[in-house]
Amino acid sequence: RRVEFYELKLAPKGVEKADAHAPGTVENLVVSKGSVDIVVGDATHALQAGDAIVFDADVKHEYRNVGATEAVMFLVMTYAEEVG
Repeated sequence: RRVEFYELKLAPKGVEKADAHAPGTVENLVVSKGSVDIVVGDATHALQAGDAIVFDADVKHEYRNVGATEAVMFLVMTYAEEVG
């Protein structure tokens, strides 16, 4: 599997929208600072500093900073192996 690692920072009330990734893509996200809502398809997950979530990222999803301060998250994205 291919893996990518990101540090995401969102300004207060900021929103980052993401299109669906390839089938089999998984995101593992940890909030290190702030309060965020992670929207995956039709489900919304409220997370605080220290919380984590793992979700299938092959649907539209978004990250919403619901707080009054910057939110910081660490994201590990894992892609399914390509069959060739």
